[in-house]
Amino acid sequence: MHIFMTGPTGYIGAPLAQSLLDRGHSVTGLARSAEAADTLAARGLQAHQGDTAEPESISDILPQVDAVIHIAVGLPRGVTETDFAFTDKLIQGLAGTGKPLIMTSGLGVYAGIADAYVDETTPLAPAIEMQAMRVKLEDRVLAASAQDIRSIVLRPAHVYGQGGAGTLVRTLLGAAAESKKGAFIGDGIVPVSTVHVDDLVAAYIAALDRGRGGQLYNLVSDRVYMRDLAKAVSHATGGNGDTVSLTAQEAQSKWGPIAALYGASPIISGTRAIVELGWKATAPSALYELVHGSLRVNAA
Repeated sequence: MHIFMTGPTGYIGAPLAQSLLDRGHSVTGLARSAEAADTLAARGLQAHQGDTAEPESISDILPQVDAVIHIAVGLPRGVTETDFAFTDKLIQGLAGTGKPLIMTSGLGVYAGIADAYVDETTPLAPAIEMQAMRVKLEDRVLAASAQDIRSIVLRPAHVYGQGGAGTLVRTLLGAAAESKKGAFIGDGIVPVSTVHVDDLVAAYIAALDRGRGGQLYNLVSDRVYMRDLAKAVSHATGGNGDTVSLTAQEAQSKWGPIAALYGASPIISGTRAIVELGWKATAPSALYELVHGSLRVNAA
């Protein structure tokens, strides 16, 4: 299978591209420059020069591929009209082919939902302002299944592993670098959904092979309370598990806009991916990686 990817050198995209190559697929990555194209070539990938900000730049590649995996969504500061224009070009190029279009979203779409437990069927209206555009983009992709596209939206939990992590864990580690104290908001009894990058790669492969068109999949391998995550962050930065409770205002000051997502959070189900995709998470937990694994500041 010939697969076109956006974000092929990123934290998620790079291991995914390698996994696809290992399975015998050919991969063409979107490259914004000649230097980026050289990087892709060095990794055994083909390159198509273009930019998510220039939708017309991908018109000629889409008829040549068997599937599209769109990872570079909402970069660098959230979903904008540029993302809609690029996604519309993907849909236009794949319409009537039955080919897979897999788009990356995230569990942040549940922010502000009052329910204690949510899954892919939970209504998201009204979404909080910083997530409203992402929810609309999800809807746009899912609706494309009516145009004979096997359109799928994946919502990864907070990603970690292989010595890296997504925004939340990086923010917590950075904030604790000097004090060696992990932080949480309020009483810290807020569940945080996580997924190891290796397990996430396996989920993309499973969605490519078995995902149903017009379907959402939450990708959650584990849940940890913010208080326990803060303890692990302290250990990761050389501390003794010491923590500090922040008010919402203090967290906003220290962590920035993402603090709005972690004052409260529901339990998020990942059962659909297990049932429909046959996905099984096997990698070490986020707490283990922070305390003993690749996220310790002195990890080799």
